Amino acid sequence: MTRAERGPSQGTRRRRRRRRAHLLAVTLTLATGLVGLARPAAAVPQITSGVTTGAALTDLRAENGPRVAYQLGARVDFLFLRERPRDMAIGPYVEMTTAAFDTWEGGGGIAWLVPTGSTALVFSGGGFARTSRFGWEPGVAGTLFWGSRSFNFHSAYAVGVGLFAQGRYGLGDGRQADAVIGVQLDLEYLALPFVLVYQGLAH
Repeated sequence: MTRAERGPSQGTRRRRRRRRAHLLAVTLTLATGLVGLARPAAAVPQITSGVTTGAALTDLRAENGPRVAYQLGARVDFLFLRERPRDMAIGPYVEMTTAAFDTWEGGGGIAWLVPTGSTALVFSGGGFARTSRFGWEPGVAGTLFWGSRSFNFHSAYAVGVGLFAQGRYGLGDGRQADAVIGVQLDLEYLALPFVLVYQGLAH
């Protein structure tokens, strides 16, 4: 039987196995590097939550309006694509709000963060559902926030505090049209006194 009929020698097979192992190692190294490079593109969102409070000028389209009412709400943002403080970011938000506890409105939409030096602007737009004496009604809202929106290098949570102005327009029989101004306070600040009290009692 000739060497060609017997197939490759044992030394040849070992060299081929070494080449395959080397190729596999190079492939894994390249794949690992690509995953590392791709991580910023799939960045973890920076999450901000806060309480909104202020004054609302409501019933702007009503015959018996307008009237001034106390506004209270809560909001959470999930902003992507921000890898450092100078980066813009975009992502969804959800919110819940009430005007003098006469109405309850829940909704969400898209928020766009634009850094402005030590502060930031956040433009938001979306829809909501409102319950009042007219029942459930849909509406649209636009919000402008200006204030501090920190970037957290060590956590997905970013603290935010500042001023906001908002317009809300109802699409139902209630003919809602509201203008709201106020402040947004981060939930971390509001929770801090309770955390300090708890730590003091625990120790």
